[in-house]
Amino acid sequence: MFFDPGFTDLFREALPWAGSFFRAITELGSEAFYIAFILIVYWVYDKRTAIRTAFVLLASLLLNYWLKVLIQNPRPDPSNWYGDYEASNYSTPSGHAQNSASFFGWIAAEARTSWIHILSLVLIVLIGVSRVYLGVHYLTDVVLGWAVGLFVVVLVLLSENWIRKQISKVSEWRFYAGLFVFGLAATIVSTYLLPSAPSDNFGALGGLVMGVAIALPLEKEYIGFECSIPENAKWKSVVRVLIGLTLVMVSLIGLGVILPSEIVWLRALRYCIVVIIGVFVWPYIFDKLSL
Repeated sequence: MFFDPGFTDLFREALPWAGSFFRAITELGSEAFYIAFILIVYWVYDKRTAIRTAFVLLASLLLNYWLKVLIQNPRPDPSNWYGDYEASNYSTPSGHAQNSASFFGWIAAEARTSWIHILSLVLIVLIGVSRVYLGVHYLTDVVLGWAVGLFVVVLVLLSENWIRKQISKVSEWRFYAGLFVFGLAATIVSTYLLPSAPSDNFGALGGLVMGVAIALPLEKEYIGFECSIPENAKWKSVVRVLIGLTLVMVSLIGLGVILPSEIVWLRALRYCIVVIIGVFVWPYIFDKLSL
């Protein structure tokens, strides 16, 4: 029953006007949105919050990938996809549903205001529903994605102190070296040891992990910038965000021309470079310019 694409038809019949709305909503669960959101927090609000959120998201992304590899459930028939919308890789669990549940669920768990809790819940539901409306997921994919995503949040909340203690037992440079090797090894396994790679997505994930492993220790060693900006200079926050996002998005899109997604290692390199630009290069520039 839950694998019946009739749910998509039901949603579309009930909300025939909502196609463009759900196409926009689904982008709030995209990699570009998460990168932009985390970097904004990193540049102008709180580096520690951004880093913790990034690690929760990476954990969810990695888990989602391997679950899809293990389950290998194909997507609904492309003939039922909305308009010219396209999607790649396996269907179960929904990455958009799972990662939005992890991302916004973590934000809600960390927040102390009710409006953030409500907004996070609304976004989680809408992003998941958008995948069914667009026809690229079964309802079961979305429900399972929500469950796994919230499980990731609960697991991190319960184990964070233990994880922090384990990390404190090794030097930071050794930790980040291990993280880099993990990203590299996971990409190798995905590319060469699996019977058939489900998509090029893991190139992005491996690149993100390796980029974080390179950029964070470099920022701490050579910059150590402050997020706090005096009240009479709040324009600096606007400059950091506008120029920073422009630089990152131009790099993400522009590098796609010379480092195409079709080749996993080039995709990994592209995302690695983008993370380094956002986490280290741009902070180095705005710190030197006193922005």
